[in-house]
Parts: sequence; structure tokens; C-alpha cells
Amino acid sequence: MMRHTSIGAMAVGGACLAALALTSCGANPPKGSQENNVQGDGDGDPGDADGDLGDGDGDPGDGDFGDGDGDGHEPPCESMHEGMICIPAGPFIMGSNGLGFLEEREIPEQIVYLSQFHIDRHEVTFGEYRLCVEAGKCSPPAVEDPNNDLTFGCRWGNEGIDAYPVACVDWLQALEYCNARGAELPTEAQWEKAGRGTDGRDYAWGNEAPTCFYASMASEPVWGEEPFELWGCGTGMPERPGSHSPQGDSPYGVQDMVGNVSEVVADWLGPGQSNLGTDPTGPDSGPFKVQKGGSYVATQLYDSNGGYLHLAWRGQGGGPLPGAQLGPDTGFRCVISE
Repeated sequence: MMRHTSIGAMAVGGACLAALALTSCGANPPKGSQENNVQGDGDGDPGDADGDLGDGDGDPGDGDFGDGDGDGHEPPCESMHEGMICIPAGPFIMGSNGLGFLEEREIPEQIVYLSQFHIDRHEVTFGEYRLCVEAGKCSPPAVEDPNNDLTFGCRWGNEGIDAYPVACVDWLQALEYCNARGAELPTEAQWEKAGRGTDGRDYAWGNEAPTCFYASMASEPVWGEEPFELWGCGTGMPERPGSHSPQGDSPYGVQDMVGNVSEVVADWLGPGQSNLGTDPTGPDSGPFKVQKGGSYVATQLYDSNGGYLHLAWRGQGGGPLPGAQLGPDTGFRCVISE
């Protein structure tokens, strides 16, 4: 298993060591939290005066917001946005020096500084997305079409799906939903810090290899077949958000950052770059958006050298045009930046 250099051993800006004081080296103090555009109070009413879209998902994400320290002794912060977790400002270790495949996409392991932000504790669900559609602020996801292989497994319109992560939208629809909440898609760096904390771990829970105890993934390593019955730890589909909580949570308490559904982020996919600096946003354009986190169809075999379930993995998540739909195993979550 690959191990990483700690922040305390890496220079920040070439001038000082981050060590344990992650607010040093010129870091700005956290700004105050924004208090509007909250995710919702769970009543499912898209017409509330506060723009509440509700959660509509059976409350899989309610409860403990985590300690907010990323295992790196950051000063904790608390989110004022319901259903979101505050990620403190400061540096973290991003990227990998070699996952073993797709090396041209990899971002070299490096220190990146991020301003404080707030991220959804769980992936956006069908129920949450449905409320946005009913409010006239979002367009419906794709439905399964026997004449279109890209829609295989799309479940919009099926009964009993509201508590599960939404899928089969394109990245513009994902952005549309987040914007309706006064939020955005996370940058790749924001997503990765929310999943890894500051200690350079491989997975949300640490460096122990992925299993169904920690994440929704294929329950056995199968290659060259169509192991539908093994997907999602034997369910054949994604699981309800939080099904592997708290043991699979990130250091901040963010759920399902590994497996379940991959997540599209705001950055365009390009070659890995060094010296990303502060609050990087990726290339100005590209053929695909980045997707992160692996999904319920990923297995240990795929992951033998880090692979799809490693938090530094960078997949391709939808083209630049409307309708370049993400698959049934790709969803998203939102952030509010400060």
C-alpha cells in the first residue's frame, strides 16, 4: 500500500513547514459562514421563503457533522448550512505520485492551499433533485431507453428511489441543481480535501484497502464479466447515502466519498500539473469534466494499485455539451465557497 509524506515534512510556498499549525505560513483566518441558500429542513417544500428544496431522502445525512479537523489539527469550523459540513481553510496533500495506471492524468503529490468552504455531507439524492424539478429549477434526468445503451441502469421514474443518489444527469444539470441552492459544484481540490483531510490518506477512512465494510463497491474482484449481482456490495445498485457511516466517513464526517456513485466536479480534465497553489480550478476548457471517488461497480481488482477508489483518482465525467450525460453510477454533491 502506498504511503504519503506528511504535510509536516513538505514545504509550503518554499518558505516554511506546515507541521501541525495549518493556519500558519500566511493562511487567512476563516471567514464567517454564509447563512442563506441552505440545503433544506427536510420538509420537501420547494416554496419556502428560504429557497428550501428539502432533503427528500429519508434523512440519511442527519446527525454528527464530524470534528472538522481533518486529522491535521486544523481549527474546526461549523457550517451554518443545513446538511453541509464546514471544511477549514488551510493546506492539504493533493494528488499521487503513482496510482499505477492513467499516469498522464495524475496530479503529482503536492501541497495545495484552500480557503474555507462547505460541502454536502451526502451525495444529492433523487428525492432532493425531484423537488428541484418540481419547482421548475431543474430538468429531469435521463430515463432508461432500450435503444440507447448510455441509459442502461437509469432509474428516473422508478418507484422507491428518492433516498438513493441521483444519477444519469449531465454536468450542466448537476450545476443547475447546485445553483438553485445558491451553491456550486466542488472543484477537484475541494472534493479531494473533503475526502482525504490533511494527512494524505489513500481513502476516506485511512490507508486500509477498500471493503464493503467501508464503501459501496463490487463485493468481489471480477474482471471480464458483467457481475451485476456483485455490484453495490451485493445489492446490484448504489446504496442509500450513509449506509457505510461512520466507519467509511472522511476525517470531516463527509459520507460516501469512496464508492456508491462517482461524483462529477467543476474542473475540466487535463494532464496532471504541479504547483497548483491556492484554490486551483483546473483548465479553462477540456473534453471532459473530472469525476472522483469510484463507484458501486469498482472492485478490489480495479483498485490493486490505487485505482478508481483512491481519492486521488481522476476519471472523465461528461463532455462539454448539454446532454453529455453521466452514467447510472455517477452523481454529484454541492459546495458553498467563502
